[in-house]
Amino acid sequence: MVKFSQIAAASLPLAVVSASAQGFKIYHKDDLAVETCETLLTKSAKLFPSKDKKKYCNVDNQPALGSMAHCVSEIPYKHSVEAFIKSCSKFGLTRDQFDQAYDNATKYIINPKKEPGFNKTKLSYKPVMVPQKKLLGGWHSAIGRYMNFNRSHWYGIVLLSYWFVVLFVAGICNYAYFLFPGVVKSTKGKFVNNFRKYITLPATFKKMHAEHVTFLRIFQWLVPTRLETILLVAWFAMALGFNVSNYAHDKPNLYWPDMTAAEMGMKIADRTGIIVLYIIPQLILFAGRNNFMLWFSGWHYSRFVEIHKWLARASFLLVVVHAVGMTYNGKAKPGKYERRNTEEYVRWGYVSLVAASIMVFHSLLVLRKTRYELFVLTHIILACLFIIGGWRHCEERLFAQYFIAAVAVWVFDRVLRLGRLFAFGVRKAEVELKANETVKVTVTRPKYWKPFPGCYAFIHFVRPTCFWQSHPFTIVEDAVNDNTITFYLKVKGGVTHGLYQYLSKQPGHRATIKVLVEGPYGQRTAIDKFDNAVFFAGGNGVPGLYYEAKSLCQRAVDKQRVKFYWVIRHYKSLEWFYEELLKFKDTRAEVVIYVTQAQAGLVYPIGEDASSETEEKSASEDAEEKKNEVADGPMEDYSESLKKQLSFIEFREGRPSAEELVRTELAEAHGSIGFATCAHGSMVDDTRRAIAKHINTTNHRVDLFEQMQIW
Repeated sequence: MVKFSQIAAASLPLAVVSASAQGFKIYHKDDLAVETCETLLTKSAKLFPSKDKKKYCNVDNQPALGSMAHCVSEIPYKHSVEAFIKSCSKFGLTRDQFDQAYDNATKYIINPKKEPGFNKTKLSYKPVMVPQKKLLGGWHSAIGRYMNFNRSHWYGIVLLSYWFVVLFVAGICNYAYFLFPGVVKSTKGKFVNNFRKYITLPATFKKMHAEHVTFLRIFQWLVPTRLETILLVAWFAMALGFNVSNYAHDKPNLYWPDMTAAEMGMKIADRTGIIVLYIIPQLILFAGRNNFMLWFSGWHYSRFVEIHKWLARASFLLVVVHAVGMTYNGKAKPGKYERRNTEEYVRWGYVSLVAASIMVFHSLLVLRKTRYELFVLTHIILACLFIIGGWRHCEERLFAQYFIAAVAVWVFDRVLRLGRLFAFGVRKAEVELKANETVKVTVTRPKYWKPFPGCYAFIHFVRPTCFWQSHPFTIVEDAVNDNTITFYLKVKGGVTHGLYQYLSKQPGHRATIKVLVEGPYGQRTAIDKFDNAVFFAGGNGVPGLYYEAKSLCQRAVDKQRVKFYWVIRHYKSLEWFYEELLKFKDTRAEVVIYVTQAQAGLVYPIGEDASSETEEKSASEDAEEKKNEVADGPMEDYSESLKKQLSFIEFREGRPSAEELVRTELAEAHGSIGFATCAHGSMVDDTRRAIAKHINTTNHRVDLFEQMQIW
């Protein structure tokens, strides 16, 4: 059943479109014909008093009406006369009155440039004409300027719609797995497999996708999959084409006479400035945890973050080009650039530009990895400055609605996040350091708070040093207690390192800490629809895949074959997942555990506490003992007894070959087969590459469900 939060989130685009529409205006030639003549005539002569509200529509002012009648009749647009009469409808102007004014004007019309002693600041009692060359130049320059606005809006709408169309197609494919699994499994064969082999499955280049690429130690990035790259390149190609095409210099020019740089600078600035307005709300939407397209498309949050980053880079470039275009426009006329910089809206534009510039460079992966919480805090502050600056910059130009839409998206996401936190409430969690490498967090959940296989949640530890921080971790239903969930946190830096230091000093390496949990997030995978389900887990990537595999095994009548691989470094890693592994006993799951550094052995039996002396030893002493274990071997190895306790599990010592495992599973599979992965980046990438490489070696449908998320 669709949740209320999902329904509310799905209605958000309507609010965005509604807000944006208020700043959306399409110009028509009818309006431009009248505006061209009004502008040219106003610059040529004074034809009515400033208090005359009827202006050129006044039948009693024949010089003004006749001048306009002559001008719109000369414009090369067949509906210009009807457009002018329509614009005067509130003053009751008829076609007969227009024709009479035109006939009268042709008898007395003058050319102000050739009229001796003509003063354009004084009221003229004769109709005036606009020279043909000037009229055509004015008409074409008006078309050029305002059609540029139209194109900018349409191009922005296309770029905005592009991702929603892509996501709509992705959503259809996603739901097809659940609604029509037989149809999906029947889509195989050489053509389909080759398309998936070369387009949808592989990484962009050789194999690196989950594992980041490093250059000069400072520059690190994640390479998209080939499909993601194609989608991004297509969007960027459109964005580039939309921003460099359909520009023309119009001469003589109604708005920028003899100032080509000013004209082209303004046109480019208008184009880039309007297009970026359409990108910003979507940019904010894709960064949100409650993005409604997450559950519809079936895409991982990490993919939306990847698109968010590329949209942000494109937005930054467009803002820079907009600023450069406005600079050229201002510099073309002496003093205009300096006067413009004194205006408040321009200064706010600079605030937005500077904030965007800093965000682009402070978002480098190496900075996010080393100082993630600092990155998040500064990113939010800079994003607020970018939005506020852009809002104030566009407010006078009636374009603030796009920023209102962006703020609405951001606030909506934050409200839902707070709602999730309050729904779960502050609860006491049992937090324990296991095997000196993993923090186990066990907390009771509300009965209505339902986890599901593949879901994750963000945890706030209510401690003075880190209560504001939240990090995503996979959820596992507790192996012992009902209405209880468990998280397994790998000890790294930041919050987990702080917990490690704190728990190391506690009796039994455990403590009770209050927590807030925001979730559950994520989507179910369709691996349960396949005849064979194979799971490749590595290290702390095991909880989510275990939850999925266990749920498959609990289906009493299901004949699905379940194969579960887990790769760990040491036997001691089994300590923190021992109880969960026991749940595989007497099930149809075939469990294989690879131990890559088996020579370290197992010093203490699983489930037994070490001596108090060992519990209280420092981290440095523990590290020293590790070295001794590897170098000299343990005093007593309990690994053999452990294997007997877990006799239903096959233990293999050494590092597995992902390609060999994939090839073996494909050969042994009877029917369709789905692979799920969550491990070290290199193993995930090796698996992806192997599946793409060997997809044609079987006659059955093969799918990959990558559960690894990095952003």
